[in-house]
Amino acid sequence: MLAATRGHAQQCPAPTFVYEPGGAVVQSSATSITNGADTTSVEALADSVISERGVVSLDGNTSITYQGRTITAQNAQYNTDTGEVSIDGELSFAADGISLQSENASFDLDNDRFSTGRSVYEMDLNGKRATGEANAMERLEDGSFLMSDATYSTCPKLDNSWFVKADRIQLYPDDGIGIAKKIVLRFKGVPLLAVPAFSFPISPDRKTGFLAPILARGDNTGYELQVPWYWNIRPNLDATLTPRWMSKRGVQLQTELRYMNRQGQWTLDNEIMSDRQFESSRRYFTQLRHNGQFGPFWRSSIIASQVSDKDYFQDLGNSLEVASITHLERRAEVVYDWANTQMEIRLQSYQTVDQDIPSNERPYQRLPQFTFNTVAEDRPWGIKATFDSEAVFFDRDNSITGLRIDATPRLSLPLSSSAWFLTPSISHRFTHYRLNNTENNQPSRQSRNTNTVSVDGGLFFDRVLDDDGSVLTLEPRVFYLRVPYENQTQLPVFDSNEFDFNIAQLFRENRFTGADRIADANQLSLALTSRLINGGDGREVVRGSIGQIVYFDDRRVALDSDTPDRSNSSDFVGEVAAELPNDWQAKGSIQWNPDENQTVRSSLLLSYRPSNDKIVNLGHRNVSTSNSADTEQIDLSVLWPIKDQWRVAARWNFSLDEKTSIESLLGLEYDSCCWALRFAARRYISESGLDHDTNLYLQLVLKGLAPLGQNYGDLLEYSILGYRDTIE
Repeated sequence: MLAATRGHAQQCPAPTFVYEPGGAVVQSSATSITNGADTTSVEALADSVISERGVVSLDGNTSITYQGRTITAQNAQYNTDTGEVSIDGELSFAADGISLQSENASFDLDNDRFSTGRSVYEMDLNGKRATGEANAMERLEDGSFLMSDATYSTCPKLDNSWFVKADRIQLYPDDGIGIAKKIVLRFKGVPLLAVPAFSFPISPDRKTGFLAPILARGDNTGYELQVPWYWNIRPNLDATLTPRWMSKRGVQLQTELRYMNRQGQWTLDNEIMSDRQFESSRRYFTQLRHNGQFGPFWRSSIIASQVSDKDYFQDLGNSLEVASITHLERRAEVVYDWANTQMEIRLQSYQTVDQDIPSNERPYQRLPQFTFNTVAEDRPWGIKATFDSEAVFFDRDNSITGLRIDATPRLSLPLSSSAWFLTPSISHRFTHYRLNNTENNQPSRQSRNTNTVSVDGGLFFDRVLDDDGSVLTLEPRVFYLRVPYENQTQLPVFDSNEFDFNIAQLFRENRFTGADRIADANQLSLALTSRLINGGDGREVVRGSIGQIVYFDDRRVALDSDTPDRSNSSDFVGEVAAELPNDWQAKGSIQWNPDENQTVRSSLLLSYRPSNDKIVNLGHRNVSTSNSADTEQIDLSVLWPIKDQWRVAARWNFSLDEKTSIESLLGLEYDSCCWALRFAARRYISESGLDHDTNLYLQLVLKGLAPLGQNYGDLLEYSILGYRDTIE
């Protein structure tokens, strides 16, 4: 009797399915037959070989080898005129990409066709394993396989963890499609899905059909069911339509249309629903995205969004990041980038999601913005010349609006050797405004001219520590900056803000973003960096930096609502990064105020990563700037195997100042050769900051079919630093 296909599950990982042609089966007693229809050689081996009237009868321990294929049976008959082999009883067939154990078969050797009775099969379909059994099986002229009363799985042989049972299964390897009729999908003996017809991918190629349903639960939505349908319209055009049923709110239709042409990729997302819990009922979200390149030097991008109401993302989203959106960007830009020259034209506006935000606190629109930047390095005596410019019109309701033109030519002289560098620079910045809706006594046309002189220099001291060439460096750096004071109180603030203070800020020429404020300066930045470099592989084992700015004059320029800092020196800032023994890593930064003896900002991250599935992160963050952004948090995340194929994932983000949990996550995952089951519970603070929302995630991955459930991998990639989803 033919051996059953299902029994005890095999150990993971499953062996790779590889067939090696069986020509070595032929021995000295083999019979070599030349087919009359062509010159294909067929070699046969049996205890008894009788040839009569073009029919070769083989009896006892029969093996037939042809075109790298091998048939093994107790008996067979081979017709040399038609190229057909007939077998009664049990047989084995092996060829490149397929292995069968069957009963009662016929083979057409010339056309590479066969027909069998009850069969156990194993196939390689475009690099994917396929296993199962069938009461009848055929290989047709077009290369497809037709099976009756059959099963299909991607698990190893004898592993019945999951399979599709169908009255009829047809596999099209060339097209990468499998089609099943009257199917039942079973997992661990439990039927999960029963449908009259179902198509599934057997290659990475796209195909039209239903994708795996998504099951979820959220506090704002209740229980959810999503059933995506993918439509492969043309090679450069496809769409996904997803009905989303929510027990608390009703049915939402989500659509995604993707199009590709010479100008690049275009994506149109749309969500629409009638919400029975919302006062105006009809709710929607639409977004258009584009990224493209035309010509060797031109690229373009577009993003445009519209949402029906301010609570849409809080009610229908599933994360704090989405729920807290207050503005949706609308931007279209074209960029020219060639050699050392770059030009950009941009249109940018925003939809303010929360209409309660006052107009004077909303971002300005740029309608339009034009930038031009170029670098000329091959100047006499090694001088480097740059030119940066911008022209932009700012618009906002009930506010000062107008045109701003900004241009900055710069000359610098980079000098360096192996032990030092010195770069003196000089620049002039011209800014002109043509304003509308100005306040009393505020000129509608204004100009500003500022000159900047800077000198940046540093030394490199190296000390060899061992015979491997490991090096300890000491790198002092000084940066002098001189910018005369220019009264700017009459100038509007369109897009300027103040940078957070860190190591990089020590060497910037302006402490403000944008062009509306140019900081006056007469200051000297002092910094010291040290590195430990491994001589064996050149890795940077430890790096530490510390620095401070010494002010020779008081700062006078500030944003409208700020008071300039009058201290003689800045806060100390420091950074450190280290690869510690036994797979530990550490990163940290600090901003310390020596006058107040107080830490203004600090962060520390300790990570333990001995392998991809063993991750521990412990972080601490503190901000104490006397404003609404002040916070102190700890963040712990873990990914760890616990037994065999099981592993656990967890994250806890806790606010020490508010004494409340910002986010907590617990996940459990089982991963085997052909399936994975992943569950997570996530609780995170709501947009109001008072309540918490809870979401449950359940995902069943049947490898070779689409996953069932929400995207557990994306959730963990966001929550656990260093996690990468490798389950397909």
